[in-house]
Amino acid sequence: MKDAGRRRLHVRRAGAGDGELLFSWANDMDVRRNAFSQEEIVWEEHLQWLKGKLADENCLIYIGFIYMTDMSEKCVGQIRLDLEDGRAEIDYSVVSSLRGQGYGASLLEQGMERAQEEFAGAGKRVRTFTGRVKKSNPASARVFEKCGFEKKEEDGCLVFEKVCEDVRRQRPAILICTQKSWNAELARQMKERYDTEYDISVITKKEELTRERVEALSPVYVFFPHWSYLIPEAIYSRFPCVVFHMTDLPYGRGGSPLQNLIVRGHTHTRLSAIRVDAGLDTGDVYLKEELSLEGTAEEVLRRASGIVFSKMIPYLLEHRPDPVPQSGEAVVFKRRKPEDGQLLPQMDEKTIYDYIRMLDGEGYPNAFIRLGEYTLRFYGADFQNGRVTAQVRFEKRTDRE
Repeated sequence: MKDAGRRRLHVRRAGAGDGELLFSWANDMDVRRNAFSQEEIVWEEHLQWLKGKLADENCLIYIGFIYMTDMSEKCVGQIRLDLEDGRAEIDYSVVSSLRGQGYGASLLEQGMERAQEEFAGAGKRVRTFTGRVKKSNPASARVFEKCGFEKKEEDGCLVFEKVCEDVRRQRPAILICTQKSWNAELARQMKERYDTEYDISVITKKEELTRERVEALSPVYVFFPHWSYLIPEAIYSRFPCVVFHMTDLPYGRGGSPLQNLIVRGHTHTRLSAIRVDAGLDTGDVYLKEELSLEGTAEEVLRRASGIVFSKMIPYLLEHRPDPVPQSGEAVVFKRRKPEDGQLLPQMDEKTIYDYIRMLDGEGYPNAFIRLGEYTLRFYGADFQNGRVTAQVRFEKRTDRE
């Protein structure tokens, strides 16, 4: 069989006459061990199942075979593709005596190519191929990887996905710019969620946001879930740039919106998704969502990120609304400086608690007091029964203020 291992593989549609062949392969010891349902298959149930699959317009089953020297056919394995919402789920197996000879990858490639053609002929479109493999089945995992599938773990197993090339070429681009680590993770999840619909890129550093890079992508949107840097006019004037500001605009334009809201006694706000223009948070509004200001700065920011990625960006992608001008009286916030986080003797307990929590987050300088040669920085505050408790970190001062 070494010579046969170099023969080109072909596929043909399976029929009712292949029932016994498919039955024997399905009950192969290794196939059952690697299957997610390991029970032995009963002949009568198999025939009923096969009848239903052959009649299902969203299912294609192929038999892989090679031509021998006398032009007879030798069956190599089977591949089944079940199509739902543009996603074709793959199940395949290679006959035990021919495993390890490269037929698995050939079977996948031939089956996927043929399935795309046949589904297209029936007016159906395959956008993504997917396969699920047990972690204890590295041989099958290697086959999917060899065929260019991307791997991820899900529900304790390996999930392999491959976007059809024609779909990948036609996807509109989306660019997400963010500084926060949790936003980068949410962007990665969004990239997986919309992989067949959008080509999503993520930028986390100021120097990466260049006119040349954005022009090369030509995105339908550039989203800024958390971005403290100026956005170049050469970018926002050419592409729809959307920032998510933590106030009910036009109230609260300007810097440090979270801290300014808490200092002013607000317990709730609205996230405003606006199109960037030349002014400071003056752009037209796409939509707004309610946001609680309870908890630490990091908790509020993470809560806001969840709303941005689960509600606001999906809404913009699905509905493509036109932004409308802001209405109402404009109130401009002044950006707070690190020294504004100092705890003062005249502050009451609630104010002390608010100062600590509103600066307790990634990238923020904690609330502090100065004590001789030390700066005491506070975090992890709790407020119960009118009393504040918090953790404190002593830092040797480098200045003599």
